[in-house]
Amino acid sequence: LLTVYGKNGGIAYDIGCAFAKTAGASSLGQRINNLSLSFMVGAFHGHAHNCFCQLDWHPMYIDGTGNMDGEGYKHVFSALNKLA
Repeated sequence: LLTVYGKNGGIAYDIGCAFAKTAGASSLGQRINNLSLSFMVGAFHGHAHNCFCQLDWHPMYIDGTGNMDGEGYKHVFSALNKLA
């Protein structure tokens, strides 16, 4: 996926603040740095994190994320619940 999405991508994850450290220390760390991949915490979960975490990891405070909430896949799953 790193190759497909290319440079300056962003990944939102419920614990993106912690996962960024794990990913950076992994065998993919150098590739992540070279691609300038950014991690963030999705807007819904971001408010459960402390103020300092929100300032660094909430999409509202990250340049280039626009109006993205980082929860898009959950909107899809929510709509699919009606099929069940």
